[in-house]
Amino acid sequence: MSERIKVLQIGTSNWKERRSLPSQLEWFFVTPPNIKQVLAEIKEGPFFTKPKERKKFDVVFFTEFSGIENIECLDNLVDAYRVIYVAGLSIKKGAVKQFLRKKMAWKVPAETQDKLLAEIATCFFEKQNGIKMAVKTIEVAATFTGNCSYQGNSALTLEGNFGEDFKPLAFWRNSLYVDPGKTLEIWPEYYKEGNCKLKLFFYETVNGSSDSQQASWSVTEDQLQSPLIIKGTHNNDSGTFLNVILYAQGTGKISLGALHYRWSRQGFGQFIPGGQRFADKKRQEFLYYFDPGDLKPPLNVYFSGYRSLEGFEGYFMLKKMGAPFLLISDPRLEGGAFYLGTDEFEGKISNIIQAALTWLDFNNKQLILSGISMGTFGALYYGSLFQPHAIIVGKPLLNVGTIAINGKLLRPQDFDTALDLLQLLLKTDSQSAAVKLNQRFWDKFAFADLSETTIAAAYMENDDYDRDAFQKMITGFPNNQVKIIGRGYVGRHNDNSPAIIKWFLAQYHYFLRNDFERNLL
Repeated sequence: MSERIKVLQIGTSNWKERRSLPSQLEWFFVTPPNIKQVLAEIKEGPFFTKPKERKKFDVVFFTEFSGIENIECLDNLVDAYRVIYVAGLSIKKGAVKQFLRKKMAWKVPAETQDKLLAEIATCFFEKQNGIKMAVKTIEVAATFTGNCSYQGNSALTLEGNFGEDFKPLAFWRNSLYVDPGKTLEIWPEYYKEGNCKLKLFFYETVNGSSDSQQASWSVTEDQLQSPLIIKGTHNNDSGTFLNVILYAQGTGKISLGALHYRWSRQGFGQFIPGGQRFADKKRQEFLYYFDPGDLKPPLNVYFSGYRSLEGFEGYFMLKKMGAPFLLISDPRLEGGAFYLGTDEFEGKISNIIQAALTWLDFNNKQLILSGISMGTFGALYYGSLFQPHAIIVGKPLLNVGTIAINGKLLRPQDFDTALDLLQLLLKTDSQSAAVKLNQRFWDKFAFADLSETTIAAAYMENDDYDRDAFQKMITGFPNNQVKIIGRGYVGRHNDNSPAIIKWFLAQYHYFLRNDFERNLL
């Protein structure tokens, strides 16, 4: 059974009575003047009947604003990016404008009603899903006679003559599964040099079918400049499988990275409604999501930790605090690449943080950066640029080169992502490269002024990733001006995550209550 999407329409004419609705939609209608009274009944009515059911609508859809009163009563019934209104409506009341701004509402064309209903049914599902097929799943065609080399699990490089016509060059051993009722979004990592061209071919197999005739199609490089959307598969009951083959033509060098595939929300966000992505010229991605919260300081920025499944981390944790927040996630390598990249890549992360502050009309002293494990690197690395009110970290990892070196004796074959990161950024995994990567972090702090910033850090005393991170934090920051609050726990990096998280949240609550006068449950 497909997921049910709860929709509240507010207007003068019920769309359910005018047209056939997609089967996924549970539709409720209310006229603007009756909104407060009817919503009070909805909370106890047929929409929210299960004891642990989330008391929120998946979508609130405005087809009329005239006569609406008490729009603030909707505030706790719908999340940001889940409000839609028809273009051309008259919006006169300040409270309505403020509500739409706070909810980051989507304005949609009035003339595409059937299309809009179909998009609501397929784009506003609850969960997020993203997977990557790693470099180790790539098979090179037996007919390729050029040079082939691996840069760990960061890339596979193929160099030579690929032929005058397009020929198969490589394929991914695993199939992509297209879930019933879902649209798939695909983003291949690759970088090429020379006079060569690429095509991706897709071959579809219906789940459970023995039919030898398969649907197939190809896409060009021009079509791969933005994420490739695949919808309308041939089986919406049990799903289909897609096999992917890379074809090449000409001569040159092609570096292949991971092949990412995700549930798509099409124009309504990445992973979650309102989620966004950025890719630099080398097709290296990061993800970000901004939620205005209650529009009051501070802005809380959270960098996701290491996660094999792609998507956002910390949404419900930050949402519960009520303040505006920004989530940043790194989907590269096996579980993330520590938010390091090209100048373009890192500059965009800084710009997004600044853009959120500007949108909210906040200053740097109304900013908190945070992260756990891999996310601590991002919080401190970018925190050096902003001189925020506070930086909150749990299990800090600062010397990524040292983590790679420790992989030889302390953690053999346990965290090879650190070696992959050396290959991704410096094209080598030598000892000197590891030292250089360490210095990349500390160079950020050489001229940073953190005299008005408090760093709260919970660390593991026997950390087997970056054992001296906390001590170097104390001695390595310039002029010893920064205020550091520390709490150590006995054990290795992953031995007591619950205690770290508990302390991490306690610091957040302390800053929000005492420095920003926020009441938290």
